[in-house]
Amino acid sequence: MSSNISIEKLPYNIQSSKIAQLAFLANIIGIRKELLINAGQREIDAICATILYRHLPQAQRNYAMQLIRSVNNRPLQGKLIENVLLTTFVNPQWGIWSLSNKELESDQEFHQLLDNLASYIGISASFMGVKDLYEAFRKNKKMGRAGLILLVIFGAVAFNKSELNKVNKELKK
Repeated sequence: MSSNISIEKLPYNIQSSKIAQLAFLANIIGIRKELLINAGQREIDAICATILYRHLPQAQRNYAMQLIRSVNNRPLQGKLIENVLLTTFVNPQWGIWSLSNKELESDQEFHQLLDNLASYIGISASFMGVKDLYEAFRKNKKMGRAGLILLVIFGAVAFNKSELNKVNKELKK
C-alpha cells in the first residue's frame, strides 16, 4: 500500500541524506526549518504524502493521512494537514508543488500565451509604466478612468508574469 508514497515517486532530484531531503522538501511546501527539529524518516514520508495526496486514490489517501497524523510534532502535523486541505479542497494553485507535471505544463502554456499576447500588443508591467501612472496621479490628485484601466492591466500582466515564473521555477526542480 505504501509503495505509491515514497520520496522516489516525487518528480524532483533529491539528495540521499535525510537532512538534505528534509530541507529540500520543507522548502518546496513552505515549512519553516524550526518545525523540522529532530525530524527524520517519518517526517520525510509525511511530507511526501502531503505532496502526492491530490493524485492518490482514496485508499492511498487514507494511508497518506495516517502517515501525516503519525508525525509527533503537532505544529508540523498541522501544517501538513493544512497543506493537504488547501491544495485538495480549496485551490491546488496555492500549492504549486501539488500539481502534476502535466498540470504545470498546461499552466505554463496558458501563462506563456498571455505573456506573449501582452508583449505582442506592447503591454508590460514595467516599473517605468507604473511610475508614469503614479506621477500622473500625484500631479492631478485623482486617477481617471484611463488610469484605473491601466492600473488593472498592469496588475493583471504583473500577476500573469509572476505565475509564469512560479510555474517555470517548479518545472525546473
